[in-house]
Amino acid sequence: MVSSQPTTPREIHGYRVIEPIGEGAASRLYVVSDPRSRRLHALKHVTSRGARDRRFLAQVEREFEVGSKVDHPAVRSARRLLRYREIVRTSELALILDFVDGVPLDSARFGDLRGLFECFATVAEGLRHLHELGFAHADLKPGNILVGTDGRGTIIDLGQACRLGERKSRIQGTPGFLAPEQVALGAIDERTDAFLLGATIYRYLTGRYASGEMVEDATPAPPLRRLRRDLPSGADEIVHACLEAAPDRRPGDLAVVAERLRAVAEHCGGTEPSSSLRVSA
Repeated sequence: MVSSQPTTPREIHGYRVIEPIGEGAASRLYVVSDPRSRRLHALKHVTSRGARDRRFLAQVEREFEVGSKVDHPAVRSARRLLRYREIVRTSELALILDFVDGVPLDSARFGDLRGLFECFATVAEGLRHLHELGFAHADLKPGNILVGTDGRGTIIDLGQACRLGERKSRIQGTPGFLAPEQVALGAIDERTDAFLLGATIYRYLTGRYASGEMVEDATPAPPLRRLRRDLPSGADEIVHACLEAAPDRRPGDLAVVAERLRAVAEHCGGTEPSSSLRVSA
């Protein structure tokens, strides 16, 4: 078992640690090297010190369940799940993930609006792949999309993914992005991910939250076209279609959303993004 101290270990379960790249409430993420293949991976290391941490172990279990089935360049795959047990309980997990060389969307810069909407179209295709596998991501936001040097987006963090149609026992997700049915503990499906994608695009383009769910003193989100008059025709229509409050009024096929986002990208031409395109998490 590796040390639980906040120092960078030399190795974790036989994987050589290159460098730390992030941390959460009960997890730390590293770039590691597989000693056999010498390939780089991301390793999510989670430890449980008590009953409160068990939900973090459950999220890693879910991320492996979903990620091990993934076969699409726009969604990060999971390769192995390594366990450490104390008596009969699992106290530590190490999830081996594909290494994605990119930066979070909320830190990414694009050369023009065309590249930006192409990235969003790629993300929509990745969501469609998850739906074909029978899962919804359920926590899409700028921090859960990595953008590579080629401008393509990769969806990460499948820890809150759920079966299509599943109803969760508690609210999970991120304030400012939550769909109404998530807060109401309703069924989560493709249309929930459509809302989250719309909220992500809206946030990136405006710096504002599209969802007022669980946001203190929230006000209705202004129409996208009012805030970004430089956007081509069709951009506001597809974003606001995704942001419809009633799930049955949103698009349910993310392949159609991807197609419409690519059409928006083609109408962008070489338009440069404004300085407001970089927003905080």
